[in-house]
Order: sequence, then C-alpha cells, then structure tokens
Amino acid sequence: MSSASRQKKKKKNKFGATSPPFIDYLKEILRRYPDGGQILKELIQNADDAGASRVVFIHDERHYETQSLWTEELGKYQGPALYAFNDAAFTEEDWEGIQRVGRSIKQDDPTKVGTFGIGFNSVYHITDLPCVFSSEHLAIFDPQKKMFGDDEEGYRWSLDDEEDRESLLNLRDQFQPFHNVVSQVISCSWEKVISEEQYFKGTLFRFPLRNEASEISDNLYDSTKVTQLFDSFIADADISHLFLRNVSSITLMHIDTNGFCNNRLNVSASNQFYTDLSHVKQESFDRKTCLKTVSHISHQMEETKSQWLVTTCLLKHRFKPEIDFLASKLSFYPQVDAAFRIDEDRSLCNGRLSCFLPLPNNDSNKTGLPIHINACFGLTDNRRFIKWQEEDQKNDESAKWNELLIKYIIPHVYLMMILDAIHLSRNSTLPAATVYNIWPDLSKTVHKDRWHEVATDTLKGLIEYEIFHLAKDEKISVCPSDAVFPVNNICSDTMSAISRLLIAEGENLVTVPENILNDVQEIFPENDTLTWVTPSYVRDVLHRCEEENLSKDDKYSLLEFALSDEKYTELQGLKLLPLSDGTFTSFSNERQNTVLIDNEKFSRTLLPFCKERFIPNDLSHVCTMQLRKLATMSTYNIIELDANHVVALTKKHLPMDWKVTQGYVTWKTAEDHHPPKSWLAEFWKFLSTEWNELNHFIDMPLIPLEPLQSSGNSVLLARLQSNTTLIFQSSTGSILSDHVQKVLRMVGCTVIKRDECLRHHDIERYVLPASPRSVLQVFVNSHRDKVIKGIASASSQEKEELKVYLSSLDSLSNAEKNLLSMLPIFRMMSGKYVAVQSKQAVVSTTKPAIPNDLPMPETIVQCANEADRRLLTLLNIELLDAAKLAVCLVDCIEAASLQKAEEQTVMIWILNNGSLLLSQSEQLLTKTKNLKFIETTHGEHKHASDFFDPRNRTFQDLFEAELFPPPSYANNQEMLQSLKSLGLKTEQKEISTENILQVINHIEKLCVHSPDKAYKKAHTLVRVLNENDFLSKFTKAQIEELKQRQWVPCENPKFLNGSICRNLKRGLYKPTEVRDSKYSSIVGYVMPLTSELTGHVCKNLGLYEPPPAEKVLENLSALRSMVNPNSDFPFKTELHSIYKFMQDNMRNFTDLIDTKRIPWIWNKSEFVCPGDIVLAYPPELDLSPYIKKVPEEFLQYENLLTKFGVKKTLSDEEIEDILHDIKQRIDCRYPPHGDLTERKVSIAILDWMRKNEKLLKDSTPVPVMAQNQNFTLQSLSKTVFCDISAEGLDDLKQDNEEFYVIHEEVLPITAKWLKVPFLSTRILKPQFIQAEQESFGIEQCGQSEPITQRIKNILKEYDEESDIFKEMLQNAEDAGATTCKFLLDFRKHKDPPETLFDHGMAFCNGPCLWIFNNKLFSQEDWRNIVKVGSASKEKKVEMVGKFGLGFNTVYHVSDIPSILSGKTLLILDPNVTHLEKYILSKGNPGIKLDPFQERLFKWFPGQLKSYEGIFDCDLSVQNSKKAYNGTLIKLPFRTQEEANKSEISSKVYDEERIMSFKNHLTDNSQTHLLFLKSIASMSLQIVPENASTPPWNDQIQTPLKISREVINPFAVSNDTRLQEIANTFRNSDIKCHNITDVNKAHIVKIVQENLDKSLTQYWLLYSCFGTHDSLQMFQRRNEQEHVFSFPIGGIAVPLYREEKTNAWSPNESLFGQAFCFLPLSIETGLPVHVNGTFAVTSNRKSLWEKGVKSEWNKALLKDAVTSAYITTLLELKKMAQNGHIQNYSFHTFWPNTETVSKAFLPMVESFYSAVVQNANGKSLEFFSNGHNWYSMDKVRFLNPKIEENQVIGDIAMKVFLSLGASYSSVVSLPSWVRQSFIDCGFEPEIKQRTINWPEFYNIVFENLSSVDTHSRNTLVLNAIDLNDPAVDDLLKSYPCIPTQSCKKLQLIKRLVCMNLRKDTFLKEQKMTFSFQKGFNDFQIWEC
Repeated sequence: MSSASRQKKKKKNKFGATSPPFIDYLKEILRRYPDGGQILKELIQNADDAGASRVVFIHDERHYETQSLWTEELGKYQGPALYAFNDAAFTEEDWEGIQRVGRSIKQDDPTKVGTFGIGFNSVYHITDLPCVFSSEHLAIFDPQKKMFGDDEEGYRWSLDDEEDRESLLNLRDQFQPFHNVVSQVISCSWEKVISEEQYFKGTLFRFPLRNEASEISDNLYDSTKVTQLFDSFIADADISHLFLRNVSSITLMHIDTNGFCNNRLNVSASNQFYTDLSHVKQESFDRKTCLKTVSHISHQMEETKSQWLVTTCLLKHRFKPEIDFLASKLSFYPQVDAAFRIDEDRSLCNGRLSCFLPLPNNDSNKTGLPIHINACFGLTDNRRFIKWQEEDQKNDESAKWNELLIKYIIPHVYLMMILDAIHLSRNSTLPAATVYNIWPDLSKTVHKDRWHEVATDTLKGLIEYEIFHLAKDEKISVCPSDAVFPVNNICSDTMSAISRLLIAEGENLVTVPENILNDVQEIFPENDTLTWVTPSYVRDVLHRCEEENLSKDDKYSLLEFALSDEKYTELQGLKLLPLSDGTFTSFSNERQNTVLIDNEKFSRTLLPFCKERFIPNDLSHVCTMQLRKLATMSTYNIIELDANHVVALTKKHLPMDWKVTQGYVTWKTAEDHHPPKSWLAEFWKFLSTEWNELNHFIDMPLIPLEPLQSSGNSVLLARLQSNTTLIFQSSTGSILSDHVQKVLRMVGCTVIKRDECLRHHDIERYVLPASPRSVLQVFVNSHRDKVIKGIASASSQEKEELKVYLSSLDSLSNAEKNLLSMLPIFRMMSGKYVAVQSKQAVVSTTKPAIPNDLPMPETIVQCANEADRRLLTLLNIELLDAAKLAVCLVDCIEAASLQKAEEQTVMIWILNNGSLLLSQSEQLLTKTKNLKFIETTHGEHKHASDFFDPRNRTFQDLFEAELFPPPSYANNQEMLQSLKSLGLKTEQKEISTENILQVINHIEKLCVHSPDKAYKKAHTLVRVLNENDFLSKFTKAQIEELKQRQWVPCENPKFLNGSICRNLKRGLYKPTEVRDSKYSSIVGYVMPLTSELTGHVCKNLGLYEPPPAEKVLENLSALRSMVNPNSDFPFKTELHSIYKFMQDNMRNFTDLIDTKRIPWIWNKSEFVCPGDIVLAYPPELDLSPYIKKVPEEFLQYENLLTKFGVKKTLSDEEIEDILHDIKQRIDCRYPPHGDLTERKVSIAILDWMRKNEKLLKDSTPVPVMAQNQNFTLQSLSKTVFCDISAEGLDDLKQDNEEFYVIHEEVLPITAKWLKVPFLSTRILKPQFIQAEQESFGIEQCGQSEPITQRIKNILKEYDEESDIFKEMLQNAEDAGATTCKFLLDFRKHKDPPETLFDHGMAFCNGPCLWIFNNKLFSQEDWRNIVKVGSASKEKKVEMVGKFGLGFNTVYHVSDIPSILSGKTLLILDPNVTHLEKYILSKGNPGIKLDPFQERLFKWFPGQLKSYEGIFDCDLSVQNSKKAYNGTLIKLPFRTQEEANKSEISSKVYDEERIMSFKNHLTDNSQTHLLFLKSIASMSLQIVPENASTPPWNDQIQTPLKISREVINPFAVSNDTRLQEIANTFRNSDIKCHNITDVNKAHIVKIVQENLDKSLTQYWLLYSCFGTHDSLQMFQRRNEQEHVFSFPIGGIAVPLYREEKTNAWSPNESLFGQAFCFLPLSIETGLPVHVNGTFAVTSNRKSLWEKGVKSEWNKALLKDAVTSAYITTLLELKKMAQNGHIQNYSFHTFWPNTETVSKAFLPMVESFYSAVVQNANGKSLEFFSNGHNWYSMDKVRFLNPKIEENQVIGDIAMKVFLSLGASYSSVVSLPSWVRQSFIDCGFEPEIKQRTINWPEFYNIVFENLSSVDTHSRNTLVLNAIDLNDPAVDDLLKSYPCIPTQSCKKLQLIKRLVCMNLRKDTFLKEQKMTFSFQKGFNDFQIWEC
C-alpha cells in the first residue's frame, strides 16, 4: 500500500473517544454540582485542606470604576462580587491543581478531602470570571475565552515580575476590588503586599456576580441570591466546624453600595481534649475525645455557644486488611468522628453525615441517630450523596469502602463515645441524662437499614459494660443483669411512687428513658431473665413493707399498678382500698368493709345519706374501672349502684316531717336531716333518665314553687297531683304577665315558677304549661261564678291584658264562646265595658283615624285594638274600617240625608285622608269622582277634573283664578293630592289648543297696557311649547294663525331696515319676522333672533328656514361699517360664518353678486373684489409684491371664492415668467447686474422649483457669477459648478467654451437638482447610472428603504464573507466564462487627491481583491448589476444566480466595488462617501464612464494606475484596442476610515483578516467546479505590498489552482427515462441541450494545486430534468407569484482510481452535501452529492421549508433528483457488470433514512418507492448477491435473525447460492436498508420478500443432499435448537440425521441415542440427548 493510501486509510480508520469542550464539561459539572450553600462548603474544605485556620466570605455590592482596565471587556465584571479569603497561601502544587478540571492534586493524599478539579468549579454557578490572589500570583479564569484573546482561558500576574507589579499598582480600577478587600481581611495594605512583600500570606478569591446569561450558565446572581447563599450556609454554620481539622473561624460579611460593612456571622471553635481514656482498652484503634465549644455571633452581635462531645477513632494498620487495601488504593483515611451536642434537647438533634463538612440536609444524609458522623466517605462526584453498593454499584470500590466503614468502624466509634460519656458523667463532667441522650433510638432508624444496623451493633457492644445509672445515685453504674428495669407503659406518677418504694426497700432500680428501654427489650439477649418492674414484683414488695409509711398519693398509684394485671386474689389483706372520708380499708369480705361505687348514671349525690361509704372521687379512672370490675365478681364487699337501689333508698330515707305534712311542705336545706339543696335537681335528672311516667311518685313533695336558686335555705314544695290547678308562670314561647297571674290567683289557681330541674317529659300532666288554652282550662276547672266575679272585679288594665293574652287563640269551642260572650271585657264608644250585644263594630284604630265629630250611627261598638278585633272575629262580629265608613257617608251625601255643613265636614275629612281612603276603596274613588261637590262663586257645582292644580307655577303664570279650585278644598297638600286623584289637572299636557289660543289673545291685549305681564306670559308660553308637542295637534289654519300673531319675545336687532335701531331692547314679534339664534353671526345685526324655542317649535313656526340673501348681504355691510377688523376677533368669526353660509347657499346669492360688484373678500387689510386676489402662492414661495393672496384661514371657502371669480394660484409658466421679467430688467441696465432683492427672489424661485421638481427649460434664467462678485441671470444650459482650482478654471476658459459658473449663493442641493454639471464632469463625461427605466405616464411612488440598509439586510442573509468566491464563480458561469481568477493585491497607492475622481477615492486606493473572468458584460448585465436585491436572472432557465442578491456579497469586504468590461467602467458607491460630487441621487449611487478617454490620464492618472498589468489590463493611451477583453472586478478592502462612515458594515479588513478571508477559498474550494458547466478552471494569485506597478510576473504568487476535466463521457442506458424526457420537451421552446445533456453521464477529474501539494478527485456525474410535478410548477411560473428555475437534478458519486489498472472503486467516506450548482452549507446525510435548482433562502444557507417554495423543493427531489439518482445507480450497476468498478455493493450509495436530513426525506421516499413499485413502468434490477441483479418482484431476503444467527449466519447465504439458479435470487439485505424500506412505508413488501425460519428450512431440507456435510450438520443442529413448532414439523418429515450404522440420513423417529442427554424436542420423540457440540458427540443408532 502506498504512503498516500496509508494516510487515507489512517484518516478513514481513525477512531477514539474525544474530550468535550471545556465549556460543555463545565456545564455538566454545574448540572451535577447544585447551586447553594454547598459552594461555600467546598471553599471551606479547600481552605481546611490547605491548613488555613481562618475563613472569611464577603458579599461586596459596590461598583468599581472602569477607566483603567487590563482590557475594556473586563469592565462588566467590576460590579458586585463574592469574596472568599483564607489565611493559607497557595503552593505551586495548588496553582497547578486549580487549573486541572476534574483532576484533583489531592486525590493521593488521604488526609485531604476537596477535589480542586471539580468542587471548586461549582463557583461557576455564581460567576463567569473567577479570580484568585495568593502567594506570588493574581490570576483570572476565563473559560469563555473572551477577555484575553481567542484561545486564552485566563491570565496570571506574578508579584515577582516587575512589569506585572507595575500593572497591579497602576491599573487602579482593575484591581481596586482586591485593593479594598485585602485591607479588610489582613492588616496590610495592597501597595505593601505588591511592592514590598511581593507575597500575599493567604488566599483571596473574587467571584464577580453574573448579571447576564453566558455560555456557561443563564443563572443570574443578585444580592437576593447571595443572601440566600449565606442563609443556606448559616443554617449549618454550627455543625460546619465540628470536623474541620484546621479551620477554627468562619466569618460572613456584607458590604453595601456605600461601603458600610456588616458582619452577618462569625463562628469559631475551641477544643478541650481528655487524655485519660484508660477506662476502655482498644488495641485496634487510636482514639481521641474532646469537648468542643462552638461560638456563634449573629449579625445582631448576639453570641450563643454550644458544647459538643467529639470522639475520633482511627483504625490501625493491619487489623482489617480489606480496609487497608481500599484505603491505599483510594487514598482514603480509615478514621471516623462522632459528635453530640450536650447542651441541647435530644428531640432537636437529627444526626447528619459529614465528609469533613456537612453533606446536604436531605433525607439520604440523615441517619436517625442522635449524633453527627464524619468520615472520609466515598461520595458521588457532586459531593451531595454517599455511594452505596446498590444494584448498579455492586463493584464500585468507593461504595464498598463506605459499607466497610458502616460495618467495622462507625459502630465502634459510637460505642466508644457512649462509654466515654459514661466515664465523664462519673466525675460530673457530663450529667447522666446526657449520656442516655447519646444512645440510639431504634424506632427512628427502623427505616434506615444501614444506620439501624449501626445502632444495633453499638447496643450489642454495650452488654459487657456497667452502663446503667442507679436511680438512688447516678454516679454508680450497674450491668444489665444486676439492674431492676422500669417498664415503658408505666405512667410517670406511678413510676415515681414505685421508685420511692423500691429505693426505700433497697432495690437496684435504674432510671432510663423510654427509647432505651425499648432498645434493651429488642437488643439484649434473654431479656426475660432481667428484672423488670411488674405488678407482681411490686405486690411482693408491698407485702413485705410497712404500708403506714406510704403517702396517700403513693398508695393510690401503687393500688392502680397492683390492679393492672387483674390478679385480684393477690390483693387479699392489702390495706389499699380508699374511702371518701380519707381512710383506707383492706380487701376482704367483711360487712364493715363494704364499699359503694357510684357511676355516671347513678351519682352518689342521689343518696346523700350514705356518702361516707363511697370510694373517693380523686381515685384514678383506671383504678376505679378495675374496682368496678372487681365488684361484678363479688370477690370482695364492693357494690355498684343501680336504679332500684336509688328509688328504694330515697323513699326509705326521706325526712319524717315530709311524710306527715298536708299540702305544701317546707324543705330546710341547711339542716343535716334534710337533703342538700343540690339533691332535688339530681333526683329530677335521675327521674328524667330512668322513669318514663311520674305516677309512681304521686303525693311526693317534689315540685318547688320558686326556683331553688332564689329560695334561700327554706323551700316550699308542692306534691304531685293527678287533677291539678297548678300552672307554670312561663313555658316555651309563652309567659304569664303579672296582671294575668293576679287574675289567676283571684279565681283560685296556683302559679309555679319553673325550676331548671323540672324537665321531665311527663311533668305537664301535673303542672299545666303557660298558655291561653291552659288559662281557659284553669277557668273551666274553677267555679264559673267565681271566675266571672273575679274578672269583673279586675282593673281595666288587668282586663285588657287578659283580653290580649286570650286573643292569641285561633279558635274557640262553643263553651268558650259562651264564656267569652258573658265576660264584661268589650267597650262601647263611650268607654263602658260590657258583654257583646251588637252585630257591628267600628275599628277605631284603623287609618285614617275617625274624628269624634264625624256623624255616625249609635248601634256600632268600638273595636279599639287588635285583641278586640281577634276576639270579635272569633265571636263572628262584623268589623267596619274607615273606607267602608266613608262609602256609607258618601251615600248619605248623594241621598241628601246630611246638612250642607255636614257634607262639607265629610268631604274635607275624605280629602284630608284621600291618600289612604281612596286607595283602600275603589268604590269610594268612583263615587267621589262622579260627585259634583265643588261649588263655584257662581253657585255652580263641578267635578274636581274641571280645575287646574294651583301648585303648578306655569298654570299660575298662564291662567286666571276661575280655572283653580276654591281655597276651602285646597288649603293643604293632602287635599290637593286627593283632588288630583279625583281628576285635578296637574300636567302641561292637559292644556288644550283652545287654552293656548286663549293665552295668546290675552298676551296681545296685555301688550299695550301691561307689557311686562305680557312678556311674562309670552315667555311662559314659549317654555310650555318647548316642553310639549302641542303644535303637532294644531291644524294648519291654527298654525298659520300662530305665525301671524305677535307673541314671540325677542331682543331688537342693532340695525333695522338699514339704520341703527334705537327702540327698546326687546319686543314681541310675529314668527315670520324671526329666525333662530344659530343665524346670529349671519343676520344678527339686521333680524330679531331667538334661542328660547326648541327645535320642534322652530320647525313648526319656520324659524329654521335660511334667512333671506338680502339680509345676509345687509348684515355683511353692517359688519363692514361698524367693526374695527384689525383688533376685533369676533369680526373674523362672523366673516367665517357668513362665508360658510354663502358657500352652502350659493344659488341664493348668484343674482345678487353677479349684478353688483361688491367688495366682499377680506385680504387682511381691506375687502376686495374676486378679481383682485388669488387663493394661494406656491408653497414656500413669497410672491406678495406681485399679487395678494386669500388669508389661509379663509381657504376653506375655496368653492365659494372660485365660484365667484377668485384664481387658485399662479401657474408654473407665470412663475417662470417672473425670472424672465427679472432678466429682462437686468439686461436693460449697464452694467447688466441685478440687485439684492432680485437675487433673493430668483434664488427663492429656483429653490421652490427644486423642492417641487418643476421642469425647467434649458433657456430658463438662473443666477450666475458676474465680474467683481456681482450677479446676473443666464440660461441654465450655459452654467457649470466649479469643483476645480482657479488655475484649472482659467485653463478651461482658454478653450473658449461658453459657460457660466452658477452663483455661489445658489444652494449646492439646488445646483445638483438643476443638474448643473461639475467642471470635472465635463472632463470625465460619465454616464450616471440609473437602476430603473422610467415608465411613460406612471410616477413611481411608495415605501422605500435606503440602498445601504437594503445591502446591509442582504449581508445579514449572506452572513459569510467567503460567499464572495461562490457568487463570483456563479456569475462567471452564468456569463459563459471558462475561467475565473482571483487576485489579492496588497499594494497601497498614495497618489495626490487631485489625481483622483474625487478626494473620497483616496480611502480605497489600498489593498484590494481583483476578480477576472473571460466574458464581456452585456448591456443587460449593465442594467441588472445596479438592481439591488432583484433577481435579474431568475427567468433564464440556463442561469443559476440572482445577480441582484449574490453580487451584493462584495459589500462584506468593500464599500466601493468597480467593474471594468469592454469600454465601460462602473464604480458603485452606495454610501455616497467616495464619489459624492458625481452622484446626484442616493437612489442611484454610482457612475459609469469610458475609461479609455485620453484626457482622463491627463487629469486623473492616480485613479487608473492600479489597473495596469492586472490580468492584462491596459488603460494607457498606447492601448490601441480602447477596450478590455473580459470582465475585471475590483473590490478595495474596507479601511478603518471607511468603516467609521459606512452604513453597510463596520468590519475593517487588515492583513490578518484578509489572509483569513483568503483561506476560505484555499481550504474549502475542492468541489466548487463540480456541477458547473462552463468554468473549467479557477485560481488565486497574490501581489505583495512591495510589488511594482504594474507588477512583475515573478512578484505574483499562485497559492491555488483548480481545474475541471471531463475524462470519460458515456451514454446512459435508462432508455425509458430518456424517451420520456424527449417526449416532454419535443414541442418546448426551451433548448434543453443548452442546459444539460441528459443523454450522457460523465466521469470528471478535478485537480487542486496548492503551493505545497496537489489533490486529484474523480466523480461520476449525471443530471436530468424533472418531467412531472416540478415541471408543471415551472410551467405555471407566469401564473404564480413565485418563479421557479428549470427543474434540474444531478448526482455526483465519489470514485477512487487505481493508478496501475485504472480500475474504479467507490469512495464510501463522503458526507453528502447539497448543491445549487455551487456547494450549499447544507449537509444531506446522503452518501452522494446532490445538485438541483432548489428554492434556497436568499443567503443560500438552507432550503425553503414552508410555503410554495418548500413544495417546489419536494417536487424537485421526488422528480428530477430521484430520476438522476436512479439513473446514476443504473450506470454504476452497468460498470459493475462490465467489471469497470470493483468492491461495489448494490447498496453502497443508497440513502439511509436514519442519517439523511429531514429536508431530503421526500427524495428518499421517492427513491425507495421507485425501487419497490418500479420506475417509469420498468422493473429496477437494483439488488445483487455479487453475481446477478434482481428487481424487487424477483429478489428474496433472509430474515435478519437468520443472517445474524451466531451458528448459521455465516453459511446461510453460501448454502443458498450453492443450491443453483432456482435460489440465486436471495440477497443479503443490510439492516439499515431494510429499516429504510420500512420507514418509507414498505414493510409489507419487505415481509413478503423475506424468507423466515420455516421457509428457510423447507428449502434446506428439500435440497439437503446438495449441502456439504459440515454445513448440513450445522443447519440441522440449529433447527433442533430453535424449538420452532413449524421447523420441528419439518425435522420430523425429512430424513436429516446421520447415524453410525447407516450412511443415509434418517428420520428422527427411527433413531436411538446411546449417550442420553437433555433436549426438549427429542423428549417428545421418546429420545433424550443434546446436540450442542455436534453429532460426533453421540452414538446414534438406527432402530
């Protein structure tokens, strides 16, 4: 193999893992290392490992200056930061380690924990730029490589370097943060550290807080987050000190923005070690124990201290070899520390794990133990969790290490801590209770298996020690076997009593917490042999002790405990049974020891006579329940009460005097022989719950007459009676009043005041409830005469109350009615009480009240109140209200049964109360309305509806008195309101037309004698008409009458009939003489106006009709004669109104104005006629000396003014004539010079013409310079703009050319608009470029953007400067060029500015890029090149580029590109900064000229010098051709000066960037020519800076040459496809052969030559057209918005060529790329390059993925590209069949759906569809087994399980191929090809063509004789092992097994196996053997 081949092979086979970019690695660290307090812990750990004793964290919120910085970019890190200081300095090893990410320098030191490589990097949660200052260096890390250069990840200053020290001191702003903080943490200044000591004794980290998202993290840190960071550390601050070896002080500080410093936290620690540890001897461990004091000072300066017991054990070497091995291998330290806080409640301690610093406070790091444990644990790499040997970490050595610590070391340390604590408690260093707090609580570790095992092992180790303190002396300890243990379920009081008993009796009682008792019961072996405090044990002690020595409380507790196990027989004789009198009795059966027990149902208060025999109330519930249970057994004389006992005992023990007394009994509650006062309530409660009926207790004195609470010590009790006269004073919802009670007592009843105890449900059978019915029942039970007599004797108030009480009844029986009708309880009208005798009653309490003087019949009884009403109703007596009474009285009036005065009295009463009476009775309202009861002064009676309401002020003003009711019926509002209800007129709408005409008549009569009254009535009438639509009810005749009557009030006008009106200010006018006030500004001076009438009134009366035109003009004349127009503003307002009215009513004024020449138009100073004024001057042009104009405020009346003869403005011709007039006047003078006014006017006219873009003639006069700085006017055609020196000007004048220099006061912009040529332009004679042709008759108008902005936007799309090379190649290709050359020219031409076209051209005369191709620009090219962003070639099917877009990529590098082709030089200047004086419009920024003009070399030699010798360019006079044969583009590289002014780009191209730009072409151009048709070569040349002009050949370098050669064209064989293409384009006007030759494929050779190497590539290329969807879309291009290119698709396949044999082989290492004739930045994922006329985004970076263009790409891929792909593969197949290509598999260049990009999936799907469904109706024979080719319908595939089978996979295909032609169509199908078919939806077809196991073996068995022996045996053995039922059937059916006795193969059923082995299949066949190794392992015999 050649060296080159080996290199290619090496590159191809290169393989291996690569490290990720540092940023990615850092992100992964941050993902695993959490944000939070763990960050501070990492820094503390590093400080501790370094030996530091002090750590300080500072949160500094200050912002520092940014003036003096190392780099400007560092300015954003001068803000708030977090500092971390420790007093240990970095060693060189530390400096090395902190730069290693993930590789700790401490990993081999078992005494150190931190891993600088990983843990330190957690600070990147906070910052992007960590800084560290320590020992001799200050360093800054910059992982993003943004601060110190492209590849620098940081920078370090050294204090021993003088230059670095100078930087540290002089860059004050940069290092001010360190300057301030250094003095804060050490007593030394920054300057002293840097200059004198040159060494920093400590380490100071600075972490600028991240304030914007970065590549590292988007986690922003502000003050709140730092506070949270501190808070999270403060939470663990106390325990953070426990296990640190060196750090003894940690401080958290905060510095605010003002520099104020505040200490948030200071934690320090001190140790007191104990050396006497001889109480426990341990050979395998070194042990230390100390008391550690931790001081905690918070930001409030409050100090708190905590004390900790800390025990440390280090396993000695050689005691546990397994631990020694891992400790050595992992560099771990076999030491464990345990710490317990001795001054804290045990319940507050939740043991945590530490690895020298606390691990995160999560559940997995909590042990459930009361101690904190520290060890060198193996942690996860984020240091948050401990590793354990879980399923996925069985072999992890760190996890195994942790398990060993758990098993061997931690339990020992825990045991030693407990024993040390016991030892310290004996000498009073620790209290005994603290020792027990250290013990584990197994209940808290039960769910933490590992720590539960630690606790268990620790407890088991304590068995042999004296570990329990005696209760009587805590300094004495005993072992478990000697101790008496309490039991957990004993309450504290009971245990205290037991303790006192046992201590007094000398027992070894120990006191331990509950959890330890539980531990003892669970852990200690044979705990039942231990002595426990049990009831039996205590009873035994009690029998031995003196009971009198025990206190009452102790006896109670001991009794309860003795009863608890219910072994009652052991209580015999114990004097522990208490009585309520305080004594104790023994447990026995003697009567004198009887004890009563009450219960909830039967309290001892029910039997107050036996109280001393009850057990005491203060006995515990548990004890009482035990005694109750004991009472049920009758073991001892203990009785519990029941209901029968209570009743019997109560009756038996009632006082004797109660039994003999009749009637009420007296209960003396204070005497001993009577029950206590509480007894009765308890007894009634007992009765209520236990007895349903009270008949058993008749005659018992149980009812108190008064409530017990108010009865004192003597209570009267009534006996229960079955027929009672008792009634309760009150019951639910009813109370007897005092008067009712008095009446009841008067008739002989007893009233009981209910006591709370009387709640029995049967009580009201014996004491009636308080209710009206009960009162009647009492009356019924009493003697009737006594009842009537008693009520008659009662007072009036008592009767009324009784009547009210009884009135609540809702019904009465007949007896009750008879009784009530006999009772004297009702009053007559006179007030006397009688029984009911009348049939009617008047409700005197009704509303309104009935007056006493109202006549009424005497037979009516008074119903005075509600009680009367209810009782009278119950007695069926009719009731009359006021309304019914009024109806009766009205009837009397109608019947004339009343006197006149009585009638008036009745009607006045009715009217005064009409609001009630009339509303209550519709009958009364109707009768009264129809009643004529109002008498007039004439004696006539009228209805109420005949009158008007006198309260209405309007009626008062309009009408006279006879229309109002008389005063007697209208003297108050109530009466008037009643009259209103009866029809009184109250509203204006009730006025009739006759009333109105009557009023107008009255007004006209009053006008003469009483004008004021007439005016008042007139104004009132106006208001009434305004408020009501009366006029619509008038007839036309009535309306006309109204118009002719004089009644409208108005002010008199100032002018009346042409003269000033001097009459009164107001008058009454006819409506025809008046107009509405809206016409005040039009006729206000000459007509009466009114504003008082509303619209509908004015409309009806004609007041809205326009005033007469004569009156308007008369008003205008009046206005002109009386107002001062210069100062009177209303004057103009009225003018506006008049003009507007005239404009709106022009017809009315036509005759008047036409017949009279009236000066009516105001011109600011006077009124003029229409012919003397114009509407306006042209904008910004003052022509006031010539003619006046209409003031601007009156221009809104343009229609009016122009209608009557006013001109709109002056025409352009009239304005231009002014210039001619001025010139004529000047020409008449001598000398012919103009004055200042004429100059200003003429310049103003020119400026106006410019601004309005008026067309000027060449003959138009313009101001020009005359002698001695004077001016004159000359024709425009003779003027120029002087842009050359005075000498040049004089020189030109020698040519006798007639020209005049335009006047210097003419603005340059005006001169430019006038197209006044520069003098230099007369020399250059350039053509000014114009992008668009003007369209006749159309003015272009619309939105636009600057060309520079458009170019800038294009550059954003073409965002790579290297695009220039591709675009220039593309343009050359489209032009038909055969070569394209590039030249980098580094020369700098420094010619004088005057030798250049413009001074601005000096900036672009330096380094440049030249591009040459050998084709000339066409006229169309010249037009198209200036169209920015328009695709000028998109409709040319043979072209690819879009000149307008692509060419603009040149603006990446240059602001002023130029193009030389033929006789034309085009220079483009979009910024208008280089050719400013030649560019007339920024819309067309550039010039075009003939560079071969001879005089150009005379005037501008410096401009053209750089062209000389570049690609044979010659612009000199000696060049006789006067044209350039080709196209030469010059791109001057953008300089700094140009970038500062450029609106396109600010990118400067220095030499470094130019070389980088060059490398884009040299490094990435191998395939540029691959799909191009015309260009056969390209090159890159370089001209150095020192080269001559023109450059010599030996000065020009050529670093790149590429050539393209077609070495083997051949006809393609896809005849069907070619015929289809030919048929499609037969009648097309498109010349397809000019585009591409679809009949041929090519092998192309591309050679790339560099300075030091040469590379040759070979490609098989084929291209064709689309004929389906893509062609249809192309043909619809004229109908759609989108125009698509001709549908072309091409494929390029990479090939190798063997040098000796010239044979081809495939190159399979290609990463496919997309081309649109030139390579696109799009990877396809295909094994070939794909070319197509794709719709790409304008920057050619990607394909369109949405919309119609996306559909075009899909159609192109499915059509043209797929066809090209298939045709290419057919050609490769042909080459393989002919032997022209080697090592070629049919699928080598097939697409893979798993790797292909999404955009190209349509092509892949189309490809596989064609393979499956045949392309163009012809089968594609694309599958090959290496010998033959098959189509999809012929080919067969093996199941992947067959090919991948380890046993037969390698021989399966060989066997098939050996079976002959019948089975040769079987092809091996790679899995990715199979999956691609499936992904494209052809899984059914693949399955159909796939051979599975049964079919495979069916073929094998049918042809078994053709298979070699080894393969046959292998296949058969595998078939047996498959355990496939279908295959098993085949095994049974075919003879396939070889035997020892016969050479023929045998059926399985005929065989016997001598070596029996296990096999499922043969078991079923009555045989047992295995074929794992082959048939030779067995002796198989034929049966």
